[in-house]
Amino acid sequence: MQAAGWDIGRVVVTRIETGRRKLFDYELKFFLDVFGKSWKDVVLDNVEPRICPEPQGERRNLCGTLIRRFRNERGWSQEKLAAKLQLAGWDIDYTVVMLIENGQRVLLDYELKFFLDALGKDWDGIFRK
Repeated sequence: MQAAGWDIGRVVVTRIETGRRKLFDYELKFFLDVFGKSWKDVVLDNVEPRICPEPQGERRNLCGTLIRRFRNERGWSQEKLAAKLQLAGWDIDYTVVMLIENGQRVLLDYELKFFLDALGKDWDGIFRK
């Protein structure tokens, strides 16, 4: 499959489909665009989508700025958010939170779910313009 400037092989697609390869948040958006699907098609609750902002410059994720905004809305430090994520079962420290928020680290789809749960948000809370 080659579209939108991303050359991806059948083997990689199969690994993603079977869960043997992690799917980054920006890759999920790519697949939705290629297949003409929306976030509604992949979210179980069938909520209306909100598209994360496009990465700018050297950003390595789409949703880091939203995570920062949601964290700031709660008045939490990066350390407090990392502690909440640790309590949820993810071995993470505040430096990783910082890298994700700054767009310097990729954000995997299941990691995004950890953030949403810790911050009290759902898919509807981030995927609508």
